[in-house]
Amino acid sequence: MTLSGVIPGIVDAHVHFYDPMRSTWALSRFSRVAAMPVINRFPRAALWLSGLPSHRSETRLMIDPSIVRTPYEPRQYGAEASGVRRVAGVGIDAVIGVEAHWGGSGATKSDTSFAETRYVTGLPFGRSRAPRLGGFVVSGDPGAPGFADDLDDQLRYTGLVRGVRCKWASHPDPQVVHASRRSGGLSSSTFLRGFEAIERHDLAFHSFAYSHQLGELDLLARRFPTTTIVVEHLGLPVGVFGPVGSETGMTAAARAEILSLWRDRIAMLAARSNIVVKVSGLALGLLGYGRETSGNIGGRDILAEMIGPLVLHVVDRFGPDRVVFGSDMPVDRPNATIDVVVGALLDVVGDRGDHLLAQLFAKNAQRIYRVD
Repeated sequence: MTLSGVIPGIVDAHVHFYDPMRSTWALSRFSRVAAMPVINRFPRAALWLSGLPSHRSETRLMIDPSIVRTPYEPRQYGAEASGVRRVAGVGIDAVIGVEAHWGGSGATKSDTSFAETRYVTGLPFGRSRAPRLGGFVVSGDPGAPGFADDLDDQLRYTGLVRGVRCKWASHPDPQVVHASRRSGGLSSSTFLRGFEAIERHDLAFHSFAYSHQLGELDLLARRFPTTTIVVEHLGLPVGVFGPVGSETGMTAAARAEILSLWRDRIAMLAARSNIVVKVSGLALGLLGYGRETSGNIGGRDILAEMIGPLVLHVVDRFGPDRVVFGSDMPVDRPNATIDVVVGALLDVVGDRGDHLLAQLFAKNAQRIYRVD
């Protein structure tokens, strides 16, 4: 099964672009080696050395350390995505850049986010083999002081901002990354006031959280019924395939419980018409593929077999018009390259008809992110 004749090209709705020599969050690592006399003579080598010790949050996200030490820009993505046409029959037409904010210190979150917006939107998209930039999702916490003003500044700078990504993931396992320790979750008065800015600008709210937290999105969707809420990475059922952290998914019974809770939460959210699920992060280590940060998936067939039940549950509950494809490159690349991810997903949903394929791989993203 291919997408030839179904859509002219794929819209990849979840890609992280950065350069350790230019991205603000990565440049903060320079503080470790800033005093070294060689830094001015060999800056890239010095930065590479500064990135050798993995940031704690990256380790707990099971991100391969090599990913954050090397640039990932349109040229690198275009080279990797060139293999998609072979398996899908069409190439990547457009991408939605998603701010990573993996780690770092020094600058404030808002300053860092604005710098990332300027950097990504200024990259050479649409040249050579690189696809065009269809939109950009900034990082932000609606509960943070000054959120609305910071968002206004970014919208004035570029018309490509299409959404706000909030990393509010929290997990009882101490060895699974905690993206936020803010009290009150998504129901605090400060968060809700900040969220009104997202509603006012007709942006999509992107949720990076774990499956046991998804119930809070139901209340948020009811309070803001006209705002699109995007659940990233299938809702992240951490440990559903195998052990993660120090105590998650350690037994078959524990994994069955994780899967059951995730299925219930997905079914509950499907009742809210403004909630969309991003079929992304399919090779993310947090799902429980293995303890290593790379090489944990044997290939397309194995990936399709593992993700199949999750993807089909989402598709059956949400329907063809509320699912969006995202590759999560380059984070997922050490476990599965983009052509493997696209091929495995086609193996899973290829028999569900052209309408689903068109909506999943392009048309829903074009609508949500207003891609021309």
